[in-house]
Amino acid sequence: QFLKRKRPLVIAGPAGIDIRLTRVMEALFEKSSATQPGFDLQVIALEPGAPRQFGAVTVTPFPVVHGDSGGPFYAYRIEAGGRTLAYSGDTQWTETLVSAAHDADLFVCEAYTYERSVKNHLSLKQLETHLPEINPKRLILTHMGDEVLHRLDTIAHLGASDGLIVEF
Repeated sequence: QFLKRKRPLVIAGPAGIDIRLTRVMEALFEKSSATQPGFDLQVIALEPGAPRQFGAVTVTPFPVVHGDSGGPFYAYRIEAGGRTLAYSGDTQWTETLVSAAHDADLFVCEAYTYERSVKNHLSLKQLETHLPEINPKRLILTHMGDEVLHRLDTIAHLGASDGLIVEF
């Protein structure tokens, strides 16, 4: 399908996204990164805290904490059509999540553990202590480990699932 694509494609992410894209392409199909696509491809490095406009969509990355290798790592605030979606990515608690998700219409946030502290990841209990200051209108949990998954029927928040469609 990649070769049949005609519409322009923008891939945006942290500094080094161009190098990561080349590595992934080469891992999947040798010499593919040197092949000129039959569509306009832009690879854009985003700067933390700097909003970037993509048509009618504004994307603002916020640095998060997910270890030392492979970063930088970002949470994203995406604004379009008068709505705001925030996504935590994988991270341990950091105050930048408040800025990324404050008053968002939808905050999709990892909750890897229930209350146990695990480096580079959030527990549901850590997240819940900060929800009043984040104040999202709606929260969906993602990247849930077994201790969260086994409690979904008793948790007040919606857990992400394959095929879930969310309108907001």
